[in-house]
Amino acid sequence: MFTLYEAELSAIAALDRCYYLKPCPTSDERRDYALRQAKLEEMRTRFYSEVSSARENPRTFRQCRFLARRSRP
Repeated sequence: MFTLYEAELSAIAALDRCYYLKPCPTSDERRDYALRQAKLEEMRTRFYSEVSSARENPRTFRQCRFLARRSRP
């Protein structure tokens, strides 16, 4: 569930790094940056909402089953 967010956020971060390193971005690059920031805010809102609902409903996460076999003495 959260790996999708990780991929999207890292892609936005990579584009933003390139934008920050440019001494004089074009108007198109500034527009794209503003659109990415709006998308980033929307993604953060969705992410925090999903984290909050996962905390309220722990069954959202798959339970790990560990069956240890004990040998008989």
